[in-house]
Amino acid sequence: MELEIFKDNFQKAINVCERITKKAVSLPILQNVLLKTNNSFLEITTTNLEVNIVWNVLAKINQKGSLLINASFLNNILNLTTSEKVIIKQENGNLILLSDGQETQIQGQPVEEFPVITNIEKEYKWQMDSLVLADGLARVAPIAAFSSVRPEIAGVYFSFQKNKLKLVATDSFRLAEKTILLNSTKQSDFQDACFIVPQYTCQELIGILNQEKGVVDISTDLHQVLFEIKGERYNELRCCVQGRLINGEYPKYEEILPQSYKTRVRLNKDVFANRLKGAGLFSSKIFDVKIDVLTKEGKIKLFSQNASVGRNEYIWDCVVEGQNESVVFNYKFLLDGLNNIKSPDVFFELNGFDGPGVLRPDGDNSYFYVLMPIKQ
Repeated sequence: MELEIFKDNFQKAINVCERITKKAVSLPILQNVLLKTNNSFLEITTTNLEVNIVWNVLAKINQKGSLLINASFLNNILNLTTSEKVIIKQENGNLILLSDGQETQIQGQPVEEFPVITNIEKEYKWQMDSLVLADGLARVAPIAAFSSVRPEIAGVYFSFQKNKLKLVATDSFRLAEKTILLNSTKQSDFQDACFIVPQYTCQELIGILNQEKGVVDISTDLHQVLFEIKGERYNELRCCVQGRLINGEYPKYEEILPQSYKTRVRLNKDVFANRLKGAGLFSSKIFDVKIDVLTKEGKIKLFSQNASVGRNEYIWDCVVEGQNESVVFNYKFLLDGLNNIKSPDVFFELNGFDGPGVLRPDGDNSYFYVLMPIKQ
């Protein structure tokens, strides 16, 4: 193997791969990345047996070959390299890295010891903008939670329905749903489908999608999902992320979503978030903040009290419809919902002291966040 490659492009891929290898401490061979020439690209492959990543980096290939190199060590060397381009050579199974005034030899591992990554049998396939998918996943993925009793809620639920994709996540106390509209002319030949992608896979995918502007093709079979990220200019394959699906049936959440509300308040998102943070300083160990809606006065009140700290109260004007309410919420969970809303104003819908609260962006029906109150 001998090739010339831009250092920054090479290191961007190695950075992502290193994160994956750190999850495989029990199997030392998985702490390596497989470097392999493929036409005009250097193909960089890593796996921790949960997630597989294959990253293609454009390179000037002078001689074909493959190498297996420790990801962390290679990344540390690249961090100290200031050259715009580097030359990579293979010598007796080792990697030789040449840059301005520097020659480094890194000991390689036997390529045949690296696990073989099997291809999935593509039953379904959809395509969408990579940044749109990244934004949608970022709004729901952090809410998923590990559960030994209900493993299906440890991931993000993908539900394809003709010209739209619904992304859903829940931890049983709160739920978020983001709807992404698809290009109906491209999706018309594909069937509706749904599957659950582990939270860890989604988090890694978000970081990659945000770096690679273009489109992403999504394919599945019964057990795995494949995200193929293609560049914006020439539609070339830049990166593949492949992972296992979570077996099981996702909760029928739509059946328990509130279809109406008893009270609805319109609030400035930033003001509401700032005052929630202030009230949270005086909350107890369960992060409780009491919210009173005073309909006739057109006001909302936040109250929190902690015997060892003191108490705090905010009262301000708001646009409200419905009845008076007095509900206690986990303020941190409320802030999580507000942080995923981009509109300046939000609608906060309440359904009594023991009913779910719902946050919705003003002017955007594609996202909502449901939160159960703390029962007193």
